[in-house]
Amino acid sequence: MSRQLTIDQQVLHVHVAMQNLAHGRSVNDIAADIGKSRFATARMVKRARALGLIEVRPTVSAPVDVGLSAQLTQRYGLRAALVVATHSSDVVESRDAIARIAARFIVDNVAEDDILGFAPGRTLVLASRLIERLPSADVVQLTGVGAPRLEDGIEVISNIGRLTGGATHPLYAPAVLMKDPEATLLLKHPSIQRTLRRFDHMQKAFLTIGGWPEASWMARQLLDLGEREEYEEKGVVAEIGTMLLDADGNTVDGLEERIVGISEEQLRNVEMRVAIGGGPGKEHAVLATLRAGVVNHMITDIRCAKAALAA
Repeated sequence: MSRQLTIDQQVLHVHVAMQNLAHGRSVNDIAADIGKSRFATARMVKRARALGLIEVRPTVSAPVDVGLSAQLTQRYGLRAALVVATHSSDVVESRDAIARIAARFIVDNVAEDDILGFAPGRTLVLASRLIERLPSADVVQLTGVGAPRLEDGIEVISNIGRLTGGATHPLYAPAVLMKDPEATLLLKHPSIQRTLRRFDHMQKAFLTIGGWPEASWMARQLLDLGEREEYEEKGVVAEIGTMLLDADGNTVDGLEERIVGISEEQLRNVEMRVAIGGGPGKEHAVLATLRAGVVNHMITDIRCAKAALAA
């Protein structure tokens, strides 16, 4: 098809298209250079692409599906989404792929003197182990700890805290308190109060998505307390931070006075709120998190992104 243009015309078309697409110059500026109208110049850019004189292709070095990322961002009103280009049906492989992109995202977005919030979770633990350096920042644990896995404890903020060199504010308390009113006395300890007060001052929060009940540390704690079945009957399919969500993204009530961690209201007031999670079995949890509208950034995989776009 390029034979419709003479060689000199082809060269001119390529020059115009490269100036616009590769160098970011406006059509008006290019039109002034070549002595043509802006409409004729715009047609030249379009024709150069249609005839295959230039090739426009993504050059993102990270394994991210650019198209799905853009669709997910637009569909759910996010500031940004990163859909990791993995089709693996293996949970561990999917988690590792998502963690690698999450680690890069954290490195790219943490700034000097930030106050950062991190929730426990295996994906964030993996991400924190991959990061080599971060600017100076304070780090706050967003929820109480789970048990018995190390990933459900303070490893994330411990790792990130060492990298930033700033103040680290752990939360040495269970994620869910017993129904005994005296259990809340634990929260009056000065070290816990210092952490809780930091929730209102954070700029960025990073949270993992828990899929109920198999991939949820809160579900395990409720099982220990003999209450998990009650919340399964209420339709819980996901957790994010201290929030339990049903399939429509609605918050499931019942634990408000017993949850140790950042509240929904406090979380929504954080400028950057990043949800991280995906892989086989997390489709409903990712969709519920998106529907809840509590986060403005999402890092997930192709499987969960396609399920959310098809919903």
